[in-house]
Formats: sequence, structure tokens, C-alpha cells
Amino acid sequence: MAMTIRGIACAALLAVVASPSRARAWGPTTPVGTPPATEAEAPEQPQPPDGAATPPAPPVPPEAPAAVAPPPETPPPAALPPPPPPPPPPLGEPILAGAPPVVTTEPASAPVSRPRLSAAVGFGGTLDSVGFKDGNTHLIPAFFTVLGIGDGLLFGVDLGAFASQAAGRHLNDTPVDRLGLDAFGVLRPGALYLPDDHSYQMRVLHAMALELGLGLERDGRSAISGTRFLLHTGARVDLPLSPASEPTDLRLRLAVRRGFGLYTPELYNAQAGTAMGVGDSAAELYAALVTVF
Repeated sequence: MAMTIRGIACAALLAVVASPSRARAWGPTTPVGTPPATEAEAPEQPQPPDGAATPPAPPVPPEAPAAVAPPPETPPPAALPPPPPPPPPPLGEPILAGAPPVVTTEPASAPVSRPRLSAAVGFGGTLDSVGFKDGNTHLIPAFFTVLGIGDGLLFGVDLGAFASQAAGRHLNDTPVDRLGLDAFGVLRPGALYLPDDHSYQMRVLHAMALELGLGLERDGRSAISGTRFLLHTGARVDLPLSPASEPTDLRLRLAVRRGFGLYTPELYNAQAGTAMGVGDSAAELYAALVTVF
């Protein structure tokens, strides 16, 4: 009976040892973080012989570190738009294959240059014989001013004025005062000869001019006066006083002027009962300071 009980206990012990779930209980536990293998995935362990100790389970290899995600790639820069196509060649020109495009640009327009202006103010005298008893020519002081446009060109236009003062200067005679306004053209023949030569003698030659135009003159003495129209003639020469490199020229002008009346007005003296015709003066001579700008 005792042998029978011992045999049953040995058989029960062997059954417990042979059970797979018990074998796992004797072995080492599963590391933290590693899920236990299922029965289907777990490899079949060799069974120890009866009465032998259960061998330890093989070590589980350490878990590989998680792969670090690569940094995000920077997107490539946006491609620049292609350059515009070259303009088509002008009509009539052949198109050569492979030839570089020819870019043509219109030249900038040159600034518009205005004609040069001039202003002259001077003093001189009138050679006049009207109103003198001896009939001789006398010098009467006069004031002159001239404004011009087109200096340096072959042809220009000027506007001139002058006034003579004879009243009160000759007590025994009755000369007349003259007040004139002229509009005339200016012809410079020397402007065409070597226009790029700026030497002193050539500057003098370029400024020499002849005058021709029309004028209006008021002649009289005291409250008695008359008006006449005349043909203006004259000539002049300018002497430069400033260097040629200066933008503004300063000159000394020497000029002569004479007016030919289209008719002769008569001045009546009611007290004396006489009439005096006002004819032409011999000439007007003057020197003026000129600014050209």
C-alpha cells in the first residue's frame, strides 16, 4: 500500500514537470517591454529527462533601439521663369540659326538747344544837322539799347531803341530830339567760316554783323513833334571780353546806325509862322556793353 501511494505521488510530480505551462513558470520571466511570445510562436523546448532539473531558458537578445527619423528634406528652390524670347528681327533681315539675339536700343534724344540771347546797353551820339542855323552837323548825345536772339547763327533778329537829347543844349538853334524804335534782321557772314574755331580773332569775325529792318521815329522839340517811318540800316563789331570757355559772353560792341525816312514830316511854329522839315540824321554812333547768354 505504501508503494502504491509513493508511485502515485511520483507520477503526479512527473506530470507537473512535463507540463509546458509549468516549464515556463520555472524558467526566467520575459523582459519588460518585450511582449510574451504566444504558444504558436514560442520555439519548442527540449524536455528534460525524468528527475532532472529544468535547464534555464536561453537569454533573450536585447531589443534594438528605435530608428531615429531622418530630418525633413528642404524642398528645392522654385525654378526661375525662363527669360522672354528675343524680339523678332526687323523686316528684311535674315534670321541666322544659332546666332545670338541682337538687342537694339533707341538712342536718347538730344536735348533741345535754344538760340542764344543778347542784351546791350550803351551810349553814343547822333550826327544831326536839323534845326541848326549854320547847317553843319553837330554831335548830340544819345542812349541806346538792343535785345537780340540768335547770336552766333548766320541770321538773327534784334529789337533796338534809342533816344537823343538836344533840347536846351544849343540856345541859338532849334535842334530836335529823336526817339526811335527799330526791328531788324542781323546777318553774320563770318559765322559760316570755321565755326568750331574759338580763337580770339575768329570770335571777332563770327560776331561781325550787318543790320537791315524797319523803324519808327518820333522827332520834335517842346510840344511840337512829328512821326516818320524809316528804313533801318547798320553795322557792328563785337570785341570779346571774357574767355571762350565761359557759358556767358561779355563783349564790347562798336556800332553805327542810320535811318532813311520814307517821308519827311514838317514841324510848324505858329508864333514864328515857319515850318521846318525833319530829315534824316547823318548817322548814330555808339559803344555798348553786351551780355550773351
